[in-house]
Amino acid sequence: MEYRFLGSTGVRVSPICLGTMMFGGRTTESDSIDIINRSIDDGINFIDTANIYNAGESEVITGKAIAVKRDGLVIATKGRQKMGDGPNEQGGTRLHLMQELENSLMRMKLDYIDIYYTHTPDYQVPIEETLRAMDDMVRSGKVRYIACSNFRAWRLCEALWKSDKLNLDRFACVQPLYNIVNRDVEVELFPLCRDQRIGVVSYSPLARGILTGKYKPGESYPEDSRAATNDRRMVQAELRDASLDVAAQITAYCESKGVSPSQFALAWCLANPNLTSLIIGPRTMDQYTDNINSLELEITQEDEDFIDSLVPPGEHSGIGFQDTAYPISGRATAELAQDR
Repeated sequence: MEYRFLGSTGVRVSPICLGTMMFGGRTTESDSIDIINRSIDDGINFIDTANIYNAGESEVITGKAIAVKRDGLVIATKGRQKMGDGPNEQGGTRLHLMQELENSLMRMKLDYIDIYYTHTPDYQVPIEETLRAMDDMVRSGKVRYIACSNFRAWRLCEALWKSDKLNLDRFACVQPLYNIVNRDVEVELFPLCRDQRIGVVSYSPLARGILTGKYKPGESYPEDSRAATNDRRMVQAELRDASLDVAAQITAYCESKGVSPSQFALAWCLANPNLTSLIIGPRTMDQYTDNINSLELEITQEDEDFIDSLVPPGEHSGIGFQDTAYPISGRATAELAQDR
């Protein structure tokens, strides 16, 4: 396993981060612990969870699995999302984030969290309130590094500026949605992170299963798939005809090369020099085994050109690049001055 520096920190993390969103829900506790143990044996030292995953059960299971293996692991969790019906049981406020940090530590039976994310931006709360609260988490010793998830480039830039101005701990990494059919973050977020030495830990590299090739255009969804269960995140973020068409073409391309579409999609993300680590979210051991083997696959220039022909750099499926005033040359240097 080759480890990568997390932004400007000296922390090294595995290029694949084990995501635990399925654990304690569709994946049983026993199976979840088996997958965590297998990942650690394989050299993965980066595990990602969140308070909201299965109402805290994911954190509970993660804590059990790492109880005797804590040293050497980089554990990340998140706060900010709705955890109850009370008026203060969500948000980027000091009150909520501080409480949820304590709850996460209790569920995982840990003394500290390595990386603590604010899960989504809260535009009703001044960013400095969120940053001051998270700075206090670091000063207290309960958090090693702070981070943000689902932040647009302008919001991340604002947060970095406020941190510098107020002498607060700054975000060490950001967690964006990124995959072959969602390349929007290549436009502004990736160049910003590269310039400011912010780590990038992306999620949904398989577009919530779209890029595995199991969904066929015009056909019924496979039983027990996320689409068949009407998963809200799947329907809102990924389930569009254009993505199914792209996935079908990738599947055919991979068949001609004798490689797995899912491994190809993961390897394509891993080949991006802007990426520190990508989060996989296996539901079964078979899915985990398939995902981890993507580390053995090398993406060629031919592969890059093929993907660019399907979804141009900086774009997402279902939209065509028509503005010739801002040409793009390669995803690693894509700088399209256009608001998304």
